[in-house]
Amino acid sequence: MRFIVTKDYAELSQVMMHQMLMRMYNPAPRVNIAITTGRTPIEGYKLLAEQVRDKPWFDNVHYYVFDEFWIHDPEGGADVPICRVSLDAKYLDAAHVPDDHVHMLTYDNWKTTDERLAAEGGLDTVIMGVGTNGHFTGNQPGTFSSWDERTHAVPILESPADTVTHVVETILREDFHTDDMSLLPEFYITMGPATIMEARHIIFILSGEEKAETVRRAFFEPITTDFPVSIFQLHPDVTVILDEAAASQVRDRL
Repeated sequence: MRFIVTKDYAELSQVMMHQMLMRMYNPAPRVNIAITTGRTPIEGYKLLAEQVRDKPWFDNVHYYVFDEFWIHDPEGGADVPICRVSLDAKYLDAAHVPDDHVHMLTYDNWKTTDERLAAEGGLDTVIMGVGTNGHFTGNQPGTFSSWDERTHAVPILESPADTVTHVVETILREDFHTDDMSLLPEFYITMGPATIMEARHIIFILSGEEKAETVRRAFFEPITTDFPVSIFQLHPDVTVILDEAAASQVRDRL
């Protein structure tokens, strides 16, 4: 596990961009990257989009959405795929990524996602943030039965309180500016621990003092399903990008 400690969020965003470019400059016929939504990568995505936009040498790069929520449209239209919409706004549109190079989880394909990934060469890189409760992708504590879980459905209202809180606060309030629980779907889809652990390389990005305890628990304390991201202590190729504030509780261990 490699740790890169930057002085601040601006420098973290620069390093994130370079780390992703390093893996995208790849002569392989196909490069598969699963990318995160959230707030932490926003500035890094802006920098990355400037570098990759309309560059034919990145035509072999394909992007995967590793979890998805379909929120009911309050106007009565088709359900809205929130993670895809968020990624479009934060990166994909600005980078001019063609639609056939973006691979979503859908109601129709999620049960065969792992088979499809294997046929397409597997994930080369996954970039993720980490929740303060230790969740990665949609793998909240208490929402998967074992580390061997692959892409699966998570029933929202039957899940632990942390899951419902996360969905309401980060999806309904931030994206829809509402607390209307009737907009929530019955379930969301996420790639599971086994799916993500099979990626060849993992990049984590964490910024701010509020993530300092998360960093310590994730990478320096015992592996436990109560803090799901801790499983990546066992992955052979992980890069963790932190700013000084996020690294504040572990500087003596780096």
